[in-house]
Amino acid sequence: MHKILLLLYTVFFITVVSCSNTVKSTETIKAVENTDSCKLDPNNIYEVYIPEKNPQEKLPLLVIIDAHGSGKFALKKFKQAANQYPVVLVASDFIKNGFENYVGAMQTLISDVQQKYPVGKTIFITGFSGGARMALGYALNHQPQGLILCGALAGADQINALHCPVISISGMDDFNFIETAQYLFQDNSIPGNLKIELTNASHDWPDNKMLTNAFGFLWLSTHAEDIPSPAKSQIKLYDQNQMARIDSLKESKDFIKAALVSRNMSSTSPFNSDKTFESSYNELKANSDYSNQMNQLRNTLNFEIKARQPYIDAFSTKDSLWWKNEINSINDKIEQEQDQFKIDMYKRIKGFWGILCYSLGNQAVKQKDLQSLNKIISIYRMLEPENSYRIYLSAFPYFWKGNNKATIAVLKKAREEGFTEMSQLKQDFPESIYSQM
Repeated sequence: MHKILLLLYTVFFITVVSCSNTVKSTETIKAVENTDSCKLDPNNIYEVYIPEKNPQEKLPLLVIIDAHGSGKFALKKFKQAANQYPVVLVASDFIKNGFENYVGAMQTLISDVQQKYPVGKTIFITGFSGGARMALGYALNHQPQGLILCGALAGADQINALHCPVISISGMDDFNFIETAQYLFQDNSIPGNLKIELTNASHDWPDNKMLTNAFGFLWLSTHAEDIPSPAKSQIKLYDQNQMARIDSLKESKDFIKAALVSRNMSSTSPFNSDKTFESSYNELKANSDYSNQMNQLRNTLNFEIKARQPYIDAFSTKDSLWWKNEINSINDKIEQEQDQFKIDMYKRIKGFWGILCYSLGNQAVKQKDLQSLNKIISIYRMLEPENSYRIYLSAFPYFWKGNNKATIAVLKKAREEGFTEMSQLKQDFPESIYSQM
């Protein structure tokens, strides 16, 4: 009798423990967001976001590189994507434009995250502008499972060398648009792994919706241990959303953008199983409105390319009055022009001038060329009066003349307007200056 009771108790105990374990396995851990730093390099600071997940679940990793090292800002851009397509987000506060050993810093960051957080083997990388170039540079030697490059692209040889999907998101009014436009005029010029999306976001991170859409494309089409096979309903819903995007773009006469979405979907598994997107792409390519828009785009790009060298020369050959008239003229054209392709072209030209001011200003600082720097600052002020980097450059003439009080006042103003490059400030100015920031 005692043996029977003991046996019944044992069965009951095992059943309770089994049920308890089952309950635990269905529990979820709430989303986590925090700031961390690498054990091997405390200066290598990064932001982390882990969406709600099961306790034992490992997720893919998405590494985010912002051109200005604004990890908190960049992380927010992808939280919607992480919640919809589970992935651990890591955004660097340390790696930014001009960072020489970015490959080593990125590897230190990724290794640190792999040791501390619930990530698997699948790694995606994204970046904006210079961050996109660093993401690409790292990927050429480490082969991640996918890239999202925003505001910058590369030549076909580099894209083909990656052996992973590359999504390029480029603003048609972005001064770097020419890097993407090279692939738009002949299908056979586009590397098979390159998917192009166009926006009118100028030179900036795309919006959350566009980034969620791009990451969903990678997540749903990547086969990996730490990404569950998508349900047919997920694929169907994504297909429906993309077809709705195509229809919306066609209604708004954005035939080039619609064709690119169709092409992306038609050339990638598991999408397009019924050839709907292939048919859409072929129909758009045969549309006379599409052909007309491609011709308009080609004409504006040809004009822009021819204008670039004369504008470069104008920085040394034309005075500030000439530049004032030129800047006023292009601002008027942007306001008054009805042709969107020309508006985008004028914005790209204006953005190109801004980059020239930035580059030539830095060159003048390195050479301590006061005359050239003052001229560039004058043009920069007319072009982008609220640009914090232009204000930062304005501190050097005072500093070179020994006017520390004015130097500090200008640098404080640059900080108030958004200048965050404290590591550069510490390199450019002595402690007696930067300690008062």
